[in-house]
Amino acid sequence: MTSETHIRTNKDGSINTAHYMARGRLARSQQAHKLSQTATTATGTAVTRLAVILIAVGAALPFAF
Repeated sequence: MTSETHIRTNKDGSINTAHYMARGRLARSQQAHKLSQTATTATGTAVTRLAVILIAVGAALPFAF
């Protein structure tokens, strides 16, 4: 059995990379929020939450350019 995967394309037939980049940013943001919530729940401090967010943002910076 074969399955077809729908790939989003532009009108000219090229792959819509902007769509997939936006999906990646959204997924990364959701994971950063989830991680910061978990860290805050575990420790109960705002400082730890801020540190986790800064680490997540710092990890994403190489992909932003």
